[in-house]
Amino acid sequence: MLSEVEKNGIRSLLDRLTREDLISLTDTVTNRAVTVETCKDAIEAIISFTMNVKVLLRRKKVRREHVFQYLAENQVFVPSTADKQQLIKKVMELWEIKEKELKNGGVGGDCDYGDPSVSSTSGDHRVTQEPASSTTSPGHSPKTSPGLCVDEKKDNDDYGQKYAEQWTPWFFDLLRQCGTNMIHDPLAPHGMSDWGEHHFWADSVLKIEVTARNQTTEENYSGALSVSRRLYSLVVRESIYLNPNLDRNGIKGRLEQQSGMVLVTASGTVHRHSHFVGIFSQAFGLLRDPSVNNNYRIKFTNLQLRSTDYMPPYQT
Repeated sequence: MLSEVEKNGIRSLLDRLTREDLISLTDTVTNRAVTVETCKDAIEAIISFTMNVKVLLRRKKVRREHVFQYLAENQVFVPSTADKQQLIKKVMELWEIKEKELKNGGVGGDCDYGDPSVSSTSGDHRVTQEPASSTTSPGHSPKTSPGLCVDEKKDNDDYGQKYAEQWTPWFFDLLRQCGTNMIHDPLAPHGMSDWGEHHFWADSVLKIEVTARNQTTEENYSGALSVSRRLYSLVVRESIYLNPNLDRNGIKGRLEQQSGMVLVTASGTVHRHSHFVGIFSQAFGLLRDPSVNNNYRIKFTNLQLRSTDYMPPYQT
């Protein structure tokens, strides 16, 4: 029988799947013993018929990016190269910590969990537990950054840099998938599965600056839907592939102490089909949203493209 922590964790994970995938997964898990119409009913049916959590997480419909995103949102930092089995192991470790904390009278369930952190020794990433403090609440701490054991006397760049190194590969992997069959078209009704406006604040803004052939063009967009659609179009309609440099030379992160905004800058190369066409630098401002378990959303992003080839302005 699944524990409440496992049930809540499964709900959060499966909530990332499309309705089509959820119904298909329900048919597999229940052996078509039940019929569901809504995503909520599908998730509850899957939970009711699940006896082994690991078996469920290994299902093809539960993709690696779903597990990776779940860990990122719970502040569990893992290498971007980790395979699905390694990510599942981290999920099990996270839930074990939550179970222990729940038994000890702390917070439990699948709220935004602020205690998992990463300590790195010789490249080993592991989940640890940070001692509770009277000034710390789940997902927020006025003194230390949630999810990382940061010395209060140290610069907040420590947390910002580590979060940037976790968030950057997740974001660009998600964006690249727009150009594949891995996710549905977010411009189509009920099509938003992973990519979509839900990753952006309602008043988010996007600035794109393209320099090619000694000419610079600038585009500006505002609103979550416009911003998400423009980035989607960059990949799908214009066949632009942004390949970030994932070491510390290519990723910079900093935590603004007063606002709590995480500032991320990623740099790398630009490709179109099989051709190298230039370099890019993209800056992001990430703010926590209390309406979605205090998870980060994109407040603004500025994309600079320096092209060796002509990239025509986007036609609306």
